[in-house]
Amino acid sequence: MTVKREATPVDGGYAWVILIACTLSYMTLVGTCKAFGILYNEFITMYDAGAGNTAWISSLMFFLSFLLGPLANYLVGVFSFRAVVMCGGLLVSIGYFISAFVPRMEWMFLTIGIVCGVGSGLALAPCGTIVSFYFLKKRALANGILVSGSGLSSFVFPYLYRYAIDRFGVKGALIIISGLALHMCIAGALLRQPLELATTHRSPDKYTEVETNDIKLTKNQTSELKKRGNTFPVYMRLLRNTRLVMFIIVFAINVLAYAANFVAFPAHMQSLGLNQSQVTIAFSMIGAAEVFTRSLFGWFADKKYVANSTIMIFSGVLSGVAAILLPFLKTFPFMVAYGLVIGIFPGAFWSLMAVVLLDCVPLNDFTSAFGLLYTFMSFAVALSQPGMGWIEDATGSWNLSFRVMGFLHLLTAVILMSEPLIVKFCSCNQNDDEQKQSLSDIVEEENKLLHKKNSDDTLSSSCSVYHDTCESRAKSPSISDNDISLASATNASGESGEQLKVLAPIASLEDVVI
Repeated sequence: MTVKREATPVDGGYAWVILIACTLSYMTLVGTCKAFGILYNEFITMYDAGAGNTAWISSLMFFLSFLLGPLANYLVGVFSFRAVVMCGGLLVSIGYFISAFVPRMEWMFLTIGIVCGVGSGLALAPCGTIVSFYFLKKRALANGILVSGSGLSSFVFPYLYRYAIDRFGVKGALIIISGLALHMCIAGALLRQPLELATTHRSPDKYTEVETNDIKLTKNQTSELKKRGNTFPVYMRLLRNTRLVMFIIVFAINVLAYAANFVAFPAHMQSLGLNQSQVTIAFSMIGAAEVFTRSLFGWFADKKYVANSTIMIFSGVLSGVAAILLPFLKTFPFMVAYGLVIGIFPGAFWSLMAVVLLDCVPLNDFTSAFGLLYTFMSFAVALSQPGMGWIEDATGSWNLSFRVMGFLHLLTAVILMSEPLIVKFCSCNQNDDEQKQSLSDIVEEENKLLHKKNSDDTLSSSCSVYHDTCESRAKSPSISDNDISLASATNASGESGEQLKVLAPIASLEDVVI
């Protein structure tokens, strides 16, 4: 049976529907995570809890959101992008809804930290992955639009959270957030499986074909797609890719510093004595800047005016300087300025994430590389907010926390500037390992050839003796049957000289014994 399907639309058509759906889902998902800082302050006041321990709620949610990236990208091949994203949205909604009725903050580690974290993990990575299958020439722009959706929600959601808390209380606000999360199910329903990941199980025929306008895959070829389920060897191969590992480390360090702002920044402003309205305005500037600049970074990257790493170096330096200077600038205008800087420049890393990965790996390995990146980032976000909270608990202020965040931003710039040296050094080590392995393979192959040659010589010698024996006995027609005996012959160990002496005729070849 033949299943006909049109080729995956690239840079147009339904690709824009995919982008809109992913942007809406991404906006809802990331917006609820980023605006958690508003709930964070309410939880500290309501439950009289410490800053570091309370930060574990959002940190656990962020951790699972990124850690489950490889699992989510595996499941989209087993099921579909649509099913996985809708399931994730449903779990996030359930987690926030249950949180409205828990009596103690410790329960929120389960409801928000784990349930919402698992749901976020199932939806986050697929939204970032599927867009790259539908865009080629406009890939950076598309990813910029995608992540700018989180900026829009980062701008709107703090006001929405503040209004919901003031009007309905914390419990009412959690129920409203639960309803917002259900919109991810609607957005997920619009997703369509890319042809590169689509396999058919409906046909029992020996040869199943998928025909498109310019693509024809036989069952043997689609079996290669199914082999993606064997992900462990793929991950091991990707970890030997020096440039990929370097960029993964850079992205992980960036998110380690960036994610801490969503807890540390509003708490720092409150410690300075700013009122709730000022805190909300300055905090929302992060999202306002992300709305426009992330798409702009994507458009600029598509133009190829400068290398992607150059854009990230520039962004890392400015982000680091701003974070280090923040403790010395304590007025409301400077808080607004810092919010704009954090919204503009670390966002460049998110806009270029998919593009940079595809510079390191082919499209067939993109889902695995993206999942590997999210795994490393999960550990970064797990340490980010609690770590900065513990520093505040130990020092009594957020000043040192922001200096650490600034150092981490600068570290990303240093690593990126050292890319040629890192790649060259690792390439030399890889070449040495490859040469050693090649020499070992050569020696092993020569040993096999020598063993085979010795075996062939032994077999040839035995066959020669057998042939000479047959000829000799054929030339002896009249010897008594009772006088049969065999003389010694040349043996396989190299002894020579004596020929086989025939004393009796041979009735058949079976009478020959060597």
